[in-house]
Amino acid sequence: MIKIRVLFKFLVFALIIKFILGLFFITRELPSLSAKEANATFNCPPEISDFLYVEREKYFQKLREIESRERELKLWEKKIEEQLNALTQLSNEVDEKLKKISAIQDQRTKLLVKAYSEMRPAKAAQQLMNMNREMAVKILSQLKSEQIASILSAMPPEKAAYLAEALSGYPPREY
Repeated sequence: MIKIRVLFKFLVFALIIKFILGLFFITRELPSLSAKEANATFNCPPEISDFLYVEREKYFQKLREIESRERELKLWEKKIEEQLNALTQLSNEVDEKLKKISAIQDQRTKLLVKAYSEMRPAKAAQQLMNMNREMAVKILSQLKSEQIASILSAMPPEKAAYLAEALSGYPPREY
């Protein structure tokens, strides 16, 4: 999502730079054309007069193209801003929903922890051995140390060692 934001910002920045450069070139050429027209005499040869007329028309055509592109760039900039705002809003909504889901999962895990803390150690050990490792570690990590000890002692040694290593936070070793 961040890459999209950076890409849109870069695109908007590039469009603004292009617009500024276009204006710079127009304003740079405008005084020289005005000076040429001011210095032009009415007694110039027809070839030069025709050439100047053609060049002037080319200039004004380019000016119209630049103005047209400027309007188009403004439209694109507006569309990009709207899309960026929509993406930002969508990102915020997704973050909010993920937080709600995480809160619900935490509540459910707390309920499971409470249930396992009230079970007999042998029964809890039997169920935790058949459970997903991450979930078993999550439940065990929220129990009191005496309860963990009782449950692990009710398990076969290899399974208890496996879960104890996982509880420590270190990656499991291969034997």
